[in-house]
Amino acid sequence: MAIIIDESFSDDDLIILEKVEQKKFGSADVARLKVDAINLEKNTELNELVSYDMIKDNLTYKLKHQTEGALHILREMNGSALLADEVGLGKTITTGMVIKECLVRGFVSKVLILTPPSLVDQWVAELDEKFNIKFNIIENESDWDSSDLVIASVDKVKTFDKELGRFRHSKAHDIAWDLLVVDEAHKMKQRSTTRWRFVDRMQKKRFLLLTATPFQNDLIELYNLLHLLRRGHLGTIQEFREKFLFRGNKRRPLNPLELRRRLQEVMLRRRREETGIEYKKRIPKIEVVHLTAEEKKIYDSICDLLKTKYFAANGDELRGKLIIYAILPKVTSSSRSAVESLTKIAEGEKYHSETRQLAQEIIDAYSVLKKDSKIEKLIEIVDKTLKQDSNAKILLYTKHPTTLKYIVEKLIPYNLKIVEFVGGLSREEKTERIFNFKNNAQIMISTETGAEGLNFQFCNVLINYDLPWNPMSVEQRIGRLDRIGQTRDMYIYSLATKDTMEEHVVDLIINKMCCIGLVIGELPTILFNLGIDGNGKAGLSKIEEMLMDSFIDSKNNLEIFAQDVEAISKMIESGVKDYTEAKKASAEVLDGK
Repeated sequence: MAIIIDESFSDDDLIILEKVEQKKFGSADVARLKVDAINLEKNTELNELVSYDMIKDNLTYKLKHQTEGALHILREMNGSALLADEVGLGKTITTGMVIKECLVRGFVSKVLILTPPSLVDQWVAELDEKFNIKFNIIENESDWDSSDLVIASVDKVKTFDKELGRFRHSKAHDIAWDLLVVDEAHKMKQRSTTRWRFVDRMQKKRFLLLTATPFQNDLIELYNLLHLLRRGHLGTIQEFREKFLFRGNKRRPLNPLELRRRLQEVMLRRRREETGIEYKKRIPKIEVVHLTAEEKKIYDSICDLLKTKYFAANGDELRGKLIIYAILPKVTSSSRSAVESLTKIAEGEKYHSETRQLAQEIIDAYSVLKKDSKIEKLIEIVDKTLKQDSNAKILLYTKHPTTLKYIVEKLIPYNLKIVEFVGGLSREEKTERIFNFKNNAQIMISTETGAEGLNFQFCNVLINYDLPWNPMSVEQRIGRLDRIGQTRDMYIYSLATKDTMEEHVVDLIINKMCCIGLVIGELPTILFNLGIDGNGKAGLSKIEEMLMDSFIDSKNNLEIFAQDVEAISKMIESGVKDYTEAKKASAEVLDGK
């Protein structure tokens, strides 16, 4: 029997039972379809996040702007939007809620997240630990077939093969994604870049762009971003120029109210003052370590070894940046770490006999040292902190597991309650150690790999026992404390050895970059604007490579090295100034402020 459907399935019709009684349906089958349609509609009404109960115990805080933001994106924007909340309001969490809700409701099955390389692991950890969603990382071109839920470094997958005339990861363009998420979307501001073109080719039903700074000083950047999100929303580029640029000036908007209205149709943006969230101050404390004459002699010998007497067995000089970088942080981290690295040189047959001999002489000098000035400074800081507040929690960082063990060994006599946190812990072990730190221990000593993505708002004292030369690694450390929910100002102690390269590097990274009043998340944008946010030719961060080049070229001349560091400092200061001015200008367009 054929089914003739001549009914409107809207809520404005008469009640189903009345229509059945009046025999207004073409058939009983149509009546059942009608009932099913209404039930389905009720089940898919987006009045609440049905998935919230599944994740609420994993979230440190329930923040209204995050749940309401996720609901708004799904209900009012059908999952496609520019999420432009100010920095620090948790765009990652809001996005995670959108993804979770879509998966639970069956709206999506294939999801791709494109993010800067430094944030890939953090995204994976956040989605796993807070939302119970496991994403796979795209490492190779063949990985696109391995999972429906994937995360990729946009810098890695956007590579364009000029010889073949295609993107190397073109397989990503063959997949129909239910949801595409692009983090730090301000990096898509230029339509001429391979990054923009790679994303533009993606097939996507829903599309989320995340950035707190949709444009800076150039309204064409905003046009390019929205053109990526929704073609034609602001007209053609010529129409946009004529309607929204005052006399063609890319920095000065024409018809700002109309532009803001058009933006609000596709953009969700909340400011910190609207949410009531307040960020506390970062108070930097550079603790100078004064070496004894014997310690200073050892330090100079190590620098001399690395810069002038570092030879292979065949006599070739070993001065590559990667080689020196692999050794330098270890030998300056702690005496124990230095001895471990120097022992490998002294016993390594690949090294020249002169190099091996000098390494052994330094090891022998360490063996008769009676004082470790760096450890003593650490103990002084810990003692002072706990005397001021017996309930204080101290998060202590070192880059190296060997140094971590050494610090624990040296602190044992002081009867301190210590938790060790290193890479390789299972999820259950991490949870247990964080619980112990929060409820029992006084100090957590962690390597960087062990604490990525973790939040310690209950702690407001951080000690950098050794400092990475990459400012973003330092920013990540501080970010463990500087999160939503931190109620106290944070004290950031950083040990710096007097009259060494370390003294200048610590001042640059702590005082000029990571503790100058910026909110977490702003430094990466500033570095991007300056063109020094990514990795350099040797694979290190660009600032690390700049510092490493200066270290090598200065040949232990502190005056020369200090001049190079000052030049970097001035560049950063200029970038901060430009960013601050641009932020004010963009707020006039985005917020009407």
